[in-house]
Amino acid sequence: MKRVALIDLGSNSVRFVISEITDSGSYRLVYQQKESIRLSEGMWTHQMLTKPAMDRAIKTLKSLSHMARDMGVTEIQGIATAAVRLATNGNSFIRRVYAETGIPLRAISGEEEAYLGFLGVVNTIGLDDFIVFDLGGASIEISLIENRQLKKSVSLPMGALVMTGQFKLGHEFTKTEYEAMVDHIQSLLKRENWLKDAKLPLIGIGGTARNIAKMDQREKNYPIPKLHNYKVKKTTIEALFQRVKETPWEERKKIPGLSSERADIIVAGMAIIRELMEYTKASSMIVSGCGLREGLFFQYYGQHYDGQEFLQKTGIIDDIVTHSTLNILRSFTPHDVDHSLYIAKLAKQIYKQWKELMPEGERLKLILKVASLLHDLGKQINYYSHARHSAYMIINSNLYGLSHREQLLSAFIASYSHGANSKFIKQSPYLSLLKEGDREIIQKLSFPLAIAEALEESHERTIYSIQSHIRDRQIDMYVEVKTLNYIPMMEMAIEKLKKQCKKEFKRELVIHWKVR
Repeated sequence: MKRVALIDLGSNSVRFVISEITDSGSYRLVYQQKESIRLSEGMWTHQMLTKPAMDRAIKTLKSLSHMARDMGVTEIQGIATAAVRLATNGNSFIRRVYAETGIPLRAISGEEEAYLGFLGVVNTIGLDDFIVFDLGGASIEISLIENRQLKKSVSLPMGALVMTGQFKLGHEFTKTEYEAMVDHIQSLLKRENWLKDAKLPLIGIGGTARNIAKMDQREKNYPIPKLHNYKVKKTTIEALFQRVKETPWEERKKIPGLSSERADIIVAGMAIIRELMEYTKASSMIVSGCGLREGLFFQYYGQHYDGQEFLQKTGIIDDIVTHSTLNILRSFTPHDVDHSLYIAKLAKQIYKQWKELMPEGERLKLILKVASLLHDLGKQINYYSHARHSAYMIINSNLYGLSHREQLLSAFIASYSHGANSKFIKQSPYLSLLKEGDREIIQKLSFPLAIAEALEESHERTIYSIQSHIRDRQIDMYVEVKTLNYIPMMEMAIEKLKKQCKKEFKRELVIHWKVR
Protein backbone atom coordinates (compact mmCIF):
# COMPACT_ATOMS: atom_id res chain seq x y z
CA MET A 1 0.00 0.00 0.00
CA LYS A 2 1.19 3.52 -0.75
CA ARG A 3 -0.06 7.04 -0.26
CA VAL A 4 0.37 9.71 -2.92
CA ALA A 5 -0.14 13.43 -2.30
CA LEU A 6 -1.08 15.81 -5.12
CA ILE A 7 -0.96 19.60 -4.86
CA ASP A 8 -2.67 21.97 -7.29
CA LEU A 9 -1.44 25.53 -6.78
CA GLY A 10 -3.91 27.76 -8.58
CA SER A 11 -4.27 31.50 -9.00
CA ASN A 12 -6.94 31.73 -6.33
CA SER A 13 -6.50 28.69 -4.10
CA VAL A 14 -4.32 25.69 -3.36
CA ARG A 15 -5.83 22.21 -3.25
CA PHE A 16 -4.20 19.25 -1.56
CA VAL A 17 -5.32 15.63 -1.75
CA ILE A 18 -3.91 12.35 -0.46
CA SER A 19 -4.92 9.13 -2.21
CA GLU A 20 -4.25 5.64 -0.91
CA ILE A 21 -3.51 2.83 -3.37
CA THR A 22 -3.70 -0.74 -2.08
CA ASP A 23 -1.69 -3.75 -3.24
CA SER A 24 -4.76 -4.92 -5.19
CA GLY A 25 -4.79 -1.65 -7.12
CA SER A 26 -7.90 -0.15 -5.52
CA TYR A 27 -7.66 3.50 -4.56
CA ARG A 28 -9.51 5.99 -2.41
CA LEU A 29 -9.23 9.58 -1.26
CA VAL A 30 -8.14 9.75 2.38
CA TYR A 31 -7.58 13.48 2.87
CA GLN A 32 -8.42 16.76 1.17
CA GLN A 33 -7.74 20.37 2.02
CA LYS A 34 -8.40 23.65 0.19
CA GLU A 35 -7.05 27.05 1.16
CA SER A 36 -7.69 30.40 -0.50
CA ILE A 37 -4.35 32.18 -0.97
CA ARG A 38 -5.05 34.59 -3.88
CA LEU A 39 -1.63 33.93 -5.40
CA SER A 40 -2.31 36.09 -8.49
CA GLU A 41 -3.59 39.05 -6.47
CA GLY A 42 -1.79 42.25 -7.50
CA MET A 43 0.48 40.55 -10.06
CA TRP A 44 -0.99 41.88 -13.29
CA THR A 45 0.46 45.38 -13.24
CA HIS A 46 4.05 44.12 -13.50
CA GLN A 47 3.33 40.47 -14.38
CA MET A 48 5.06 39.40 -11.15
CA LEU A 49 3.93 37.44 -8.10
CA THR A 50 3.90 39.83 -5.14
CA LYS A 51 5.82 39.13 -1.94
CA PRO A 52 2.67 38.98 0.27
CA ALA A 53 1.03 36.50 -2.13
CA MET A 54 4.16 34.30 -2.27
CA ASP A 55 4.50 34.39 1.51
CA ARG A 56 0.89 33.28 1.92
CA ALA A 57 1.50 30.39 -0.49
CA ILE A 58 4.73 29.30 1.21
CA LYS A 59 3.10 29.34 4.64
CA THR A 60 0.26 27.11 3.39
CA LEU A 61 2.59 24.76 1.48
CA LYS A 62 4.76 24.27 4.57
CA SER A 63 1.67 23.15 6.46
CA LEU A 64 0.67 20.76 3.66
CA SER A 65 4.17 19.30 3.48
CA HIS A 66 4.04 18.61 7.22
CA MET A 67 0.59 16.99 6.81
CA ALA A 68 1.90 14.74 4.04
CA ARG A 69 4.73 13.47 6.26
CA ASP A 70 2.39 12.89 9.21
CA MET A 71 -0.02 10.88 7.07
CA GLY A 72 2.64 8.55 5.68
CA VAL A 73 2.79 9.91 2.14
CA THR A 74 5.45 8.12 0.10
CA GLU A 75 5.31 10.34 -2.97
CA ILE A 76 4.28 13.96 -3.51
CA GLN A 77 3.65 15.83 -6.76
CA GLY A 78 2.88 19.52 -7.10
CA ILE A 79 1.72 21.51 -10.09
CA ALA A 80 1.17 25.24 -10.53
CA THR A 81 -1.13 26.78 -13.10
CA ALA A 82 -1.69 30.17 -14.74
CA ALA A 83 -0.41 32.57 -12.06
CA VAL A 84 3.01 30.89 -11.76
CA ARG A 85 3.09 30.04 -15.47
CA LEU A 86 2.58 33.68 -16.51
CA ALA A 87 4.63 35.41 -13.80
CA THR A 88 8.12 36.59 -14.73
CA ASN A 89 9.32 35.48 -11.29
CA GLY A 90 7.49 32.15 -11.48
CA ASN A 91 10.65 30.02 -11.75
CA SER A 92 12.34 31.69 -8.77
CA PHE A 93 9.15 31.13 -6.75
CA ILE A 94 9.21 27.41 -7.65
CA ARG A 95 12.82 27.17 -6.43
CA ARG A 96 11.86 28.91 -3.20
CA VAL A 97 8.96 26.49 -2.68
CA TYR A 98 11.28 23.49 -2.94
CA ALA A 99 13.93 25.06 -0.70
CA GLU A 100 11.47 25.95 2.07
CA THR A 101 8.92 23.13 1.87
CA GLY A 102 10.57 20.24 0.02
CA ILE A 103 7.65 20.13 -2.45
CA PRO A 104 8.74 19.54 -6.08
CA LEU A 105 6.47 22.06 -7.79
CA ARG A 106 6.32 22.48 -11.56
CA ALA A 107 4.44 24.99 -13.68
CA ILE A 108 2.34 23.28 -16.34
CA SER A 109 1.39 24.71 -19.72
CA GLY A 110 -2.16 25.66 -20.63
CA GLU A 111 -2.28 22.63 -22.93
CA GLU A 112 -1.28 20.23 -20.14
CA GLU A 113 -3.72 21.89 -17.76
CA ALA A 114 -6.51 21.35 -20.30
CA TYR A 115 -5.48 17.70 -20.81
CA LEU A 116 -5.45 16.93 -17.10
CA GLY A 117 -8.87 18.53 -16.73
CA PHE A 118 -10.05 16.38 -19.64
CA LEU A 119 -8.77 13.22 -17.91
CA GLY A 120 -10.56 14.17 -14.72
CA VAL A 121 -13.86 14.54 -16.59
CA VAL A 122 -13.69 11.77 -19.19
CA ASN A 123 -12.98 9.21 -16.46
CA THR A 124 -15.83 10.31 -14.21
CA ILE A 125 -18.70 11.54 -16.40
CA GLY A 126 -20.27 9.17 -18.91
CA LEU A 127 -20.37 11.29 -22.06
CA ASP A 128 -18.59 10.74 -25.37
CA ASP A 129 -18.91 14.19 -26.98
CA PHE A 130 -18.84 17.44 -25.02
CA ILE A 131 -17.09 20.73 -24.29
CA VAL A 132 -15.34 21.05 -20.96
CA PHE A 133 -14.07 24.23 -19.34
CA ASP A 134 -11.90 24.70 -16.26
CA LEU A 135 -12.39 28.22 -14.91
CA GLY A 136 -9.72 29.31 -12.48
CA GLY A 137 -8.61 32.59 -11.01
CA ALA A 138 -6.35 33.66 -13.86
CA SER A 139 -7.38 31.61 -16.90
CA ILE A 140 -9.98 29.35 -18.43
CA GLU A 141 -9.09 26.16 -20.28
CA ILE A 142 -11.69 25.05 -22.84
CA SER A 143 -11.56 21.70 -24.67
CA LEU A 144 -13.56 19.95 -27.36
CA ILE A 145 -14.04 16.21 -26.78
CA GLU A 146 -15.18 13.86 -29.53
CA ASN A 147 -15.60 10.11 -28.99
CA ARG A 148 -13.87 10.48 -25.59
CA GLN A 149 -10.75 11.95 -27.20
CA LEU A 150 -9.37 15.46 -26.76
CA LYS A 151 -9.58 17.10 -30.19
CA LYS A 152 -8.85 20.75 -29.50
CA SER A 153 -8.16 22.96 -26.52
CA VAL A 154 -7.29 26.54 -25.70
CA SER A 155 -6.20 28.44 -22.61
CA LEU A 156 -7.60 31.98 -22.46
CA PRO A 157 -6.24 34.60 -20.04
CA MET A 158 -9.52 35.32 -18.30
CA GLY A 159 -10.39 34.04 -14.86
CA ALA A 160 -12.66 35.12 -12.04
CA LEU A 161 -9.85 36.82 -10.10
CA VAL A 162 -8.17 38.44 -13.12
CA MET A 163 -11.38 39.84 -14.60
CA THR A 164 -12.39 41.23 -11.20
CA GLY A 165 -9.03 42.90 -10.65
CA GLN A 166 -8.78 44.19 -14.21
CA PHE A 167 -12.25 45.72 -14.57
CA LYS A 168 -13.71 46.39 -11.08
CA LEU A 169 -12.35 49.30 -9.06
CA GLY A 170 -14.73 49.34 -6.08
CA HIS A 171 -16.73 46.75 -4.18
CA GLU A 172 -19.29 46.52 -7.00
CA PHE A 173 -19.12 46.57 -10.79
CA THR A 174 -20.44 49.77 -12.29
CA LYS A 175 -22.52 49.43 -15.46
CA THR A 176 -19.60 50.70 -17.54
CA GLU A 177 -17.10 48.36 -15.87
CA TYR A 178 -19.34 45.34 -16.31
CA GLU A 179 -20.00 46.09 -19.99
CA ALA A 180 -16.27 46.57 -20.62
CA MET A 181 -15.55 43.17 -19.01
CA VAL A 182 -18.23 41.42 -21.07
CA ASP A 183 -16.89 43.01 -24.27
CA HIS A 184 -13.43 41.68 -23.38
CA ILE A 185 -14.77 38.17 -22.65
CA GLN A 186 -16.66 38.13 -25.94
CA SER A 187 -13.63 39.33 -27.91
CA LEU A 188 -11.52 36.45 -26.54
CA LEU A 189 -14.21 33.85 -27.25
CA LYS A 190 -14.80 35.09 -30.80
CA ARG A 191 -11.24 34.12 -31.71
CA GLU A 192 -12.21 30.47 -31.17
CA ASN A 193 -14.53 29.73 -34.11
CA TRP A 194 -14.56 26.01 -33.29
CA LEU A 195 -16.63 26.79 -30.19
CA LYS A 196 -19.31 28.87 -31.91
CA ASP A 197 -22.78 27.28 -31.89
CA ALA A 198 -21.30 23.87 -30.97
CA LYS A 199 -24.56 22.87 -29.18
CA LEU A 200 -22.74 20.16 -27.21
CA PRO A 201 -23.11 19.34 -23.50
CA LEU A 202 -21.06 21.83 -21.49
CA ILE A 203 -19.16 20.51 -18.48
CA GLY A 204 -17.81 22.95 -15.93
CA ILE A 205 -14.84 22.55 -13.58
CA GLY A 206 -13.78 25.04 -10.94
CA GLY A 207 -15.05 26.97 -7.95
CA THR A 208 -17.48 29.18 -9.86
CA ALA A 209 -19.20 26.17 -11.48
CA ARG A 210 -19.39 24.39 -8.11
CA ASN A 211 -20.85 27.46 -6.41
CA ILE A 212 -23.55 27.74 -9.09
CA ALA A 213 -24.52 24.12 -8.37
CA LYS A 214 -24.46 24.69 -4.60
CA MET A 215 -26.73 27.73 -4.87
CA ASP A 216 -29.17 25.83 -7.08
CA GLN A 217 -29.17 22.79 -4.78
CA ARG A 218 -29.81 24.93 -1.71
CA GLU A 219 -32.74 26.67 -3.42
CA LYS A 220 -34.25 23.33 -4.41
CA ASN A 221 -33.45 21.60 -1.10
CA TYR A 222 -31.68 18.93 -3.16
CA PRO A 223 -31.42 15.72 -1.09
CA ILE A 224 -28.04 14.38 -2.26
CA PRO A 225 -24.99 16.32 -1.04
CA LYS A 226 -23.12 15.71 -4.28
CA LEU A 227 -22.04 18.24 -6.93
CA HIS A 228 -20.38 15.92 -9.42
CA ASN A 229 -22.56 15.27 -12.48
CA TYR A 230 -25.18 17.77 -11.30
CA LYS A 231 -26.96 19.54 -14.18
CA VAL A 232 -28.00 23.20 -14.06
CA LYS A 233 -30.20 24.64 -16.82
CA LYS A 234 -29.18 27.85 -18.58
CA THR A 235 -32.38 29.58 -17.42
CA THR A 236 -31.52 28.68 -13.82
CA ILE A 237 -28.00 30.07 -14.20
CA GLU A 238 -29.45 33.30 -15.63
CA ALA A 239 -31.76 33.67 -12.65
CA LEU A 240 -28.97 32.95 -10.15
CA PHE A 241 -26.67 35.39 -11.94
CA GLN A 242 -29.22 38.21 -11.76
CA ARG A 243 -29.69 37.54 -8.04
CA VAL A 244 -25.93 37.57 -7.41
CA LYS A 245 -25.40 40.71 -9.50
CA GLU A 246 -28.19 42.63 -7.81
CA THR A 247 -27.12 41.67 -4.26
CA PRO A 248 -24.57 44.02 -2.59
CA TRP A 249 -21.19 42.42 -1.87
CA GLU A 250 -21.62 42.19 1.92
CA GLU A 251 -25.11 40.69 1.58
CA ARG A 252 -23.96 38.40 -1.19
CA LYS A 253 -21.85 36.48 1.30
CA LYS A 254 -25.06 35.28 2.92
CA ILE A 255 -26.56 33.72 -0.21
CA PRO A 256 -27.06 29.99 0.61
CA GLY A 257 -24.56 27.88 -1.29
CA LEU A 258 -22.24 30.74 -2.21
CA SER A 259 -18.83 30.61 -0.57
CA SER A 260 -18.19 33.86 1.33
CA GLU A 261 -14.56 33.88 0.17
CA ARG A 262 -15.77 33.90 -3.45
CA ALA A 263 -18.40 36.62 -3.03
CA ASP A 264 -16.18 39.37 -4.46
CA ILE A 265 -15.21 37.45 -7.63
CA ILE A 266 -18.39 35.46 -8.35
CA VAL A 267 -19.90 38.09 -10.68
CA ALA A 268 -16.90 37.93 -13.03
CA GLY A 269 -16.80 34.12 -12.85
CA MET A 270 -20.50 33.76 -13.64
CA ALA A 271 -20.24 36.33 -16.43
CA ILE A 272 -17.54 34.22 -18.12
CA ILE A 273 -19.68 31.06 -17.88
CA ARG A 274 -22.76 32.94 -19.09
CA GLU A 275 -20.95 34.23 -22.19
CA LEU A 276 -19.43 30.81 -22.91
CA MET A 277 -22.87 29.20 -22.76
CA GLU A 278 -24.26 31.83 -25.09
CA TYR A 279 -21.37 31.46 -27.55
CA THR A 280 -21.58 27.65 -27.67
CA LYS A 281 -25.41 27.62 -27.51
CA ALA A 282 -25.36 25.23 -24.54
CA SER A 283 -28.75 24.69 -22.91
CA SER A 284 -27.30 23.58 -19.56
CA MET A 285 -24.08 23.04 -17.63
CA ILE A 286 -23.05 19.77 -16.01
CA VAL A 287 -20.84 20.40 -13.00
CA SER A 288 -17.79 18.20 -12.57
CA GLY A 289 -16.41 17.82 -9.08
CA CYS A 290 -13.45 16.08 -10.71
CA GLY A 291 -10.90 18.01 -12.69
CA LEU A 292 -7.20 18.71 -12.79
CA ARG A 293 -6.24 16.90 -9.57
CA GLU A 294 -8.22 13.79 -10.48
CA GLY A 295 -6.74 13.95 -13.98
CA LEU A 296 -3.26 14.08 -12.47
CA PHE A 297 -4.11 11.05 -10.33
CA PHE A 298 -5.50 9.06 -13.28
CA GLN A 299 -2.40 9.90 -15.29
CA TYR A 300 -0.20 8.69 -12.41
CA TYR A 301 -2.33 5.59 -11.88
CA GLY A 302 -2.32 4.71 -15.58
CA GLN A 303 1.46 4.93 -15.72
CA HIS A 304 2.17 2.99 -12.52
CA TYR A 305 -0.69 0.49 -12.40
CA ASP A 306 -1.08 -0.47 -16.05
CA GLY A 307 -2.79 -3.85 -16.37
CA GLN A 308 -5.68 -3.09 -14.03
CA GLU A 309 -9.07 -3.72 -15.59
CA PHE A 310 -10.25 -1.20 -18.18
CA LEU A 311 -7.26 1.11 -17.80
CA GLN A 312 -4.95 2.20 -20.61
CA LYS A 313 -1.49 3.75 -20.27
CA THR A 314 -2.97 7.06 -21.40
CA GLY A 315 -4.91 7.29 -18.14
CA ILE A 316 -8.23 6.99 -20.00
CA ILE A 317 -10.50 4.34 -18.50
CA ASP A 318 -12.48 2.30 -21.02
CA ASP A 319 -15.52 1.48 -18.87
CA ILE A 320 -15.79 4.03 -16.10
CA VAL A 321 -18.94 2.59 -14.49
CA THR A 322 -17.49 -0.92 -14.08
CA HIS A 323 -14.06 0.39 -13.11
CA SER A 324 -15.39 2.70 -10.37
CA THR A 325 -17.80 0.02 -9.10
CA LEU A 326 -15.05 -2.58 -8.83
CA ASN A 327 -12.80 -0.01 -7.19
CA ILE A 328 -15.43 0.54 -4.48
CA LEU A 329 -15.89 -3.22 -4.10
CA ARG A 330 -12.14 -3.84 -3.74
CA SER A 331 -11.78 -0.96 -1.29
CA PHE A 332 -14.56 -2.03 1.09
CA THR A 333 -14.96 -5.80 0.61
CA PRO A 334 -11.87 -7.22 -1.16
CA HIS A 335 -12.72 -10.71 0.19
CA ASP A 336 -16.14 -10.61 -1.52
CA VAL A 337 -15.07 -9.64 -5.05
CA ASP A 338 -15.41 -13.12 -6.59
CA HIS A 339 -18.78 -13.68 -4.90
CA SER A 340 -20.10 -10.33 -6.13
CA LEU A 341 -18.88 -10.92 -9.68
CA TYR A 342 -20.63 -14.30 -9.64
CA ILE A 343 -23.88 -12.73 -8.37
CA ALA A 344 -23.70 -10.10 -11.13
CA LYS A 345 -23.19 -12.83 -13.74
CA LEU A 346 -26.23 -14.83 -12.51
CA ALA A 347 -28.43 -11.73 -12.25
CA LYS A 348 -27.53 -10.75 -15.82
CA GLN A 349 -28.46 -14.23 -17.06
CA ILE A 350 -31.80 -14.21 -15.27
CA TYR A 351 -32.61 -10.68 -16.46
CA LYS A 352 -31.93 -11.74 -20.06
CA GLN A 353 -34.04 -14.91 -19.74
CA TRP A 354 -36.91 -12.98 -18.13
CA LYS A 355 -36.70 -10.26 -20.76
CA GLU A 356 -40.44 -10.19 -21.54
CA LEU A 357 -41.20 -9.42 -17.89
CA MET A 358 -38.45 -6.86 -17.36
CA PRO A 359 -38.14 -3.14 -18.09
CA GLU A 360 -35.67 -2.85 -20.96
CA GLY A 361 -32.78 -0.55 -21.79
CA GLU A 362 -28.99 -0.61 -21.87
CA ARG A 363 -28.80 1.83 -18.98
CA LEU A 364 -31.04 -0.41 -16.87
CA LYS A 365 -28.71 -3.35 -17.52
CA LEU A 366 -25.86 -1.21 -16.25
CA ILE A 367 -27.83 -0.13 -13.19
CA LEU A 368 -28.60 -3.78 -12.36
CA LYS A 369 -24.91 -4.65 -12.76
CA VAL A 370 -23.87 -1.96 -10.27
CA ALA A 371 -26.55 -3.05 -7.78
CA SER A 372 -25.46 -6.69 -8.14
CA LEU A 373 -21.79 -5.93 -7.54
CA LEU A 374 -22.42 -3.69 -4.52
CA HIS A 375 -25.43 -5.42 -2.97
CA ASP A 376 -23.53 -6.55 0.15
CA LEU A 377 -21.61 -3.33 0.76
CA GLY A 378 -23.65 -2.48 3.86
CA LYS A 379 -22.40 -5.54 5.74
CA GLN A 380 -19.34 -3.45 6.56
CA ILE A 381 -21.59 -1.41 8.88
CA ASN A 382 -24.13 -3.90 10.22
CA TYR A 383 -25.05 -7.34 8.90
CA TYR A 384 -28.63 -7.35 10.22
CA SER A 385 -29.64 -4.08 8.54
CA HIS A 386 -27.20 -4.19 5.66
CA ALA A 387 -29.93 -3.60 3.03
CA ARG A 388 -30.44 0.03 4.06
CA HIS A 389 -26.71 0.51 4.72
CA SER A 390 -25.88 -0.83 1.24
CA ALA A 391 -28.33 1.70 -0.23
CA TYR A 392 -26.75 4.57 1.68
CA MET A 393 -23.21 3.58 0.71
CA ILE A 394 -24.10 3.16 -2.98
CA ILE A 395 -25.79 6.58 -3.08
CA ASN A 396 -22.83 8.28 -1.43
CA SER A 397 -19.97 6.38 -3.10
CA ASN A 398 -17.81 7.69 -5.92
CA LEU A 399 -19.63 5.83 -8.66
CA TYR A 400 -18.76 7.40 -11.98
CA GLY A 401 -20.66 7.36 -15.27
CA LEU A 402 -24.10 7.25 -13.65
CA SER A 403 -26.49 10.14 -13.13
CA HIS A 404 -27.66 10.85 -9.60
CA ARG A 405 -31.00 9.20 -10.39
CA GLU A 406 -29.31 6.11 -11.86
CA GLN A 407 -27.11 5.79 -8.79
CA LEU A 408 -30.22 6.06 -6.65
CA LEU A 409 -31.95 3.31 -8.67
CA SER A 410 -28.94 1.02 -8.16
CA ALA A 411 -29.06 1.68 -4.43
CA PHE A 412 -32.77 0.92 -4.11
CA ILE A 413 -32.50 -2.21 -6.29
CA ALA A 414 -29.73 -3.54 -4.04
CA SER A 415 -31.71 -2.84 -0.87
CA TYR A 416 -35.01 -4.13 -2.30
CA SER A 417 -33.37 -7.44 -3.27
CA HIS A 418 -32.51 -7.90 0.43
CA GLY A 419 -36.12 -7.49 1.52
CA ALA A 420 -36.37 -3.73 2.03
CA ASN A 421 -40.04 -2.90 1.43
CA SER A 422 -41.81 -0.03 -0.31
CA LYS A 423 -42.01 1.81 3.03
CA PHE A 424 -38.20 2.11 2.96
CA ILE A 425 -38.40 3.90 -0.38
CA LYS A 426 -41.38 6.06 0.64
CA GLN A 427 -39.53 7.28 3.73
CA SER A 428 -36.30 7.94 1.85
CA PRO A 429 -35.14 11.57 1.73
CA TYR A 430 -34.12 10.92 -1.89
CA LEU A 431 -37.64 10.07 -3.08
CA SER A 432 -38.04 13.40 -4.92
CA LEU A 433 -35.35 12.40 -7.44
CA LEU A 434 -37.29 9.41 -8.73
CA LYS A 435 -39.38 9.69 -11.88
CA GLU A 436 -42.82 8.25 -12.51
CA GLY A 437 -42.47 4.51 -13.04
CA ASP A 438 -39.13 4.26 -11.23
CA ARG A 439 -40.56 2.36 -8.28
CA GLU A 440 -41.87 -0.32 -10.63
CA ILE A 441 -38.42 -0.51 -12.25
CA ILE A 442 -36.85 -0.98 -8.80
CA GLN A 443 -39.25 -3.74 -7.82
CA LYS A 444 -38.87 -5.68 -11.07
CA LEU A 445 -35.08 -5.30 -11.46
CA SER A 446 -34.48 -6.33 -7.87
CA PHE A 447 -35.93 -9.78 -8.55
CA PRO A 448 -33.16 -11.21 -10.81
CA LEU A 449 -30.70 -10.03 -8.16
CA ALA A 450 -32.73 -11.63 -5.34
CA ILE A 451 -32.87 -14.98 -7.17
CA ALA A 452 -29.15 -14.79 -7.95
CA GLU A 453 -28.44 -14.25 -4.25
CA ALA A 454 -30.66 -17.20 -3.32
CA LEU A 455 -28.87 -19.47 -5.79
CA GLU A 456 -25.54 -18.37 -4.36
CA GLU A 457 -26.67 -18.73 -0.74
CA SER A 458 -23.78 -21.09 0.01
CA HIS A 459 -21.14 -18.71 -1.44
CA GLU A 460 -19.69 -21.78 -3.21
CA ARG A 461 -20.49 -20.81 -6.83
CA THR A 462 -22.28 -24.12 -7.44
CA ILE A 463 -24.49 -23.24 -10.45
CA TYR A 464 -23.56 -24.77 -13.80
CA SER A 465 -26.47 -23.43 -15.83
CA ILE A 466 -29.88 -21.75 -15.64
CA GLN A 467 -32.71 -21.98 -18.16
CA SER A 468 -35.97 -20.09 -17.70
CA HIS A 469 -39.29 -20.62 -19.49
CA ILE A 470 -41.95 -17.94 -19.05
CA ARG A 471 -45.55 -19.12 -19.33
CA ASP A 472 -48.87 -17.36 -18.76
CA ARG A 473 -49.22 -18.42 -15.13
CA GLN A 474 -45.88 -19.96 -14.28
CA ILE A 475 -42.14 -19.39 -14.52
CA ASP A 476 -40.13 -22.60 -14.76
CA MET A 477 -36.44 -22.35 -13.91
CA TYR A 478 -34.20 -25.33 -14.67
CA VAL A 479 -31.12 -25.06 -12.48
CA GLU A 480 -28.12 -27.36 -12.86
CA VAL A 481 -25.91 -27.63 -9.78
CA LYS A 482 -22.71 -29.40 -8.75
CA THR A 483 -24.14 -31.46 -5.91
CA LEU A 484 -27.36 -32.20 -4.01
CA ASN A 485 -25.82 -30.87 -0.80
CA TYR A 486 -26.53 -27.23 -1.62
CA ILE A 487 -30.11 -27.62 -2.87
CA PRO A 488 -31.92 -27.47 0.53
CA MET A 489 -30.13 -24.24 1.40
CA MET A 490 -31.04 -22.68 -1.95
CA GLU A 491 -34.64 -23.92 -1.76
CA MET A 492 -35.10 -22.23 1.62
CA ALA A 493 -33.87 -18.93 0.20
CA ILE A 494 -36.00 -19.19 -2.96
CA GLU A 495 -39.14 -20.13 -1.01
CA LYS A 496 -39.13 -16.65 0.50
CA LEU A 497 -39.24 -15.13 -3.01
CA LYS A 498 -42.18 -17.09 -4.41
CA LYS A 499 -44.83 -14.89 -2.85
CA GLN A 500 -43.09 -11.78 -4.19
CA CYS A 501 -42.89 -13.34 -7.66
CA LYS A 502 -46.63 -14.06 -7.63
CA LYS A 503 -47.39 -10.51 -6.57
CA GLU A 504 -44.98 -8.82 -8.98
CA PHE A 505 -45.29 -10.95 -12.10
CA LYS A 506 -48.65 -12.73 -11.56
CA ARG A 507 -46.92 -16.10 -12.01
CA GLU A 508 -45.89 -19.06 -9.86
CA LEU A 509 -42.15 -19.62 -9.58
CA VAL A 510 -41.18 -23.29 -9.96
CA ILE A 511 -37.57 -24.49 -9.69
CA HIS A 512 -36.48 -27.74 -11.34
CA TRP A 513 -33.16 -28.98 -9.95
CA LYS A 514 -30.65 -31.06 -11.84
CA VAL A 515 -27.32 -32.38 -10.60
CA ARG A 516 -24.52 -32.64 -13.13
